[in-house]
Parts: sequence; structure tokens; C-alpha cells
Amino acid sequence: MGAITKEGISIAEKSREIVKNKIRNVLGDKINSYSKEELSIIERVVHATADEEYAKLIYFKDNAVEEGVKAIKENKPIVVDINMIKAGIRYNNTYCFINDRKTYELAQKEQITRAVASIRIAKDLIDDGIVVIGNAPTALLEVIRMINEENIKPRVVIGVPVGFVQASESKELLRKTDVPSITTIGPKGGTPVAVSIINGIIAMSRDERV
Repeated sequence: MGAITKEGISIAEKSREIVKNKIRNVLGDKINSYSKEELSIIERVVHATADEEYAKLIYFKDNAVEEGVKAIKENKPIVVDINMIKAGIRYNNTYCFINDRKTYELAQKEQITRAVASIRIAKDLIDDGIVVIGNAPTALLEVIRMINEENIKPRVVIGVPVGFVQASESKELLRKTDVPSITTIGPKGGTPVAVSIINGIIAMSRDERV
């Protein structure tokens, strides 16, 4: 049993209550435009980051949560940009090729970044799979290029790279594709955000408490 507050409820429950109140304060009446599942994802991100601003920064496109749940139930692969994200995901069928020998070879041969090369290596897994990008905007841009130029169709893309160079732009371009996606508006994002989102979707697919 977890620690109990002086009000007689668990610290975990108290934390959830605080997070929900912060989300309501940030969203106001707009909270009604989100599904229960989307609000659960927002709650996870705000809890993981201790930053209620994410309540208004997370953007859901084309029923992305529902599509993600379906894909996980079908055991579709997840491709991520860095190993830290892979380590945080509670799902065995997850891949990261950033340190793969083939990635180094392709990056050197084509004179491209390892982030881009790792996505190219994963192309067959990305098509009809799930992509989670939390750090490398160039990786997300490569996914978008594949969608637009090679007719690669991920089931859902979680694109939340963090930073001031290409991060915002890459997410805006993703929102313009016809692929279901979850993004953050602006430069904010990163590993905790990416992992929170995908683990929330995985939990829903298993009917676990989100």
C-alpha cells in the first residue's frame, strides 16, 4: 500500500487529483472537446513532466489514440529514435536502430545523420507500424519524407521532438500529413513526453488503469 496523506488518501490519488485540477484550469471549456482517452494521455504527460502547460500543447489528429490502441492490440512494431525511449516503453515489440552497425554504414555512405539513417533502416517496420520520436527532429522529418514520397503509412506517429532547431517545424509538417498523429505544439517535448504517451496507449490496449 502506498503512502497516505493526512486527508486519508494515497499520495498517488492526491497527485492524480492535483493533475486533473491543473488540466481543467488550463483547458477551461475546451476540455469538453477531448475524449476520455485523450484526457488520460494529457494527464500522463502533465504528471510525468510536472508541467500543466502540456494540457494545451498536445495535439491529437485523426483519432490517433484509438488507432494506436488498435495497432498495439495487433502487436504492430514500435520504432523509436533513441534507446532511452525504447528502455521506457512497456512493450516487447519495440525497435531502435540508432546504434546498429547498418545505421553507421548507411550514414557514412549517404553522408546523412545517424538519426535519419536509423529511420531508413527501419522502413519496413514503420510501414503499418507505430513511430515514436521524442528527441531527433531529423528522424521525424525522415518519417514525413517517407510518408510523402515513398507511400509509407504508419498506423500512428507520436512526434514530440524537443528543441529550438527544426523541432516545431517537423511537428507542424507531421500535422499536415494524412497519418494519425500525436504532437506537441512548439519546441517542448522529449523522452518523458514520448514515453508517457505511448505507455498510455499501451495501457489502454491492455485495459489497464491509465
